Amino acid sequence: MNQKGPFDPRKEAPLLSAYVDGELEPGDVERVEAHLEANEQSRREVEQLRRLKAVTGAMRLKEPPAEEWEVFWESVYNRAERSVGWILLCVGLVAVGAWGLTEILTALLKTENLPLVVKGGIFVLAAGGLVLTISAVRERVFKRNRTRYKDVIR
Repeated sequence: MNQKGPFDPRKEAPLLSAYVDGELEPGDVERVEAHLEANEQSRREVEQLRRLKAVTGAMRLKEPPAEEWEVFWESVYNRAERSVGWILLCVGLVAVGAWGLTEILTALLKTENLPLVVKGGIFVLAAGGLVLTISAVRERVFKRNRTRYKDVIR
């Protein structure tokens, strides 16, 4: 924020919150206090911020029962184990699939009696299938992670 000149409430409104929280540098404190002396609206805003801070500071979260914590940690472990399992499975499938595809393409492309058009068609077909597969998997993962209803229990 600007250290020089008078306090501008339109540009430096966040300084009022920082003032209430005691997070301002001494120069900024002086500027804000000088502004508060002259501006009734800003004084009311600071008082509202102080009341809000007092109310939110007095709030306490309700501790869940021990059974809830147990269910929570079980689900964390299950998700972690399943995530690792899926990652390993996918890496293995990609490795074996890439090897198999490479072997098939190498065998087809080494065949001398295949026309160049067929060889190119095979390559384009394989590339298109790979792109579509990756796209479908990515879309499923994207939708699964962002659905609003995934935690709804019926």
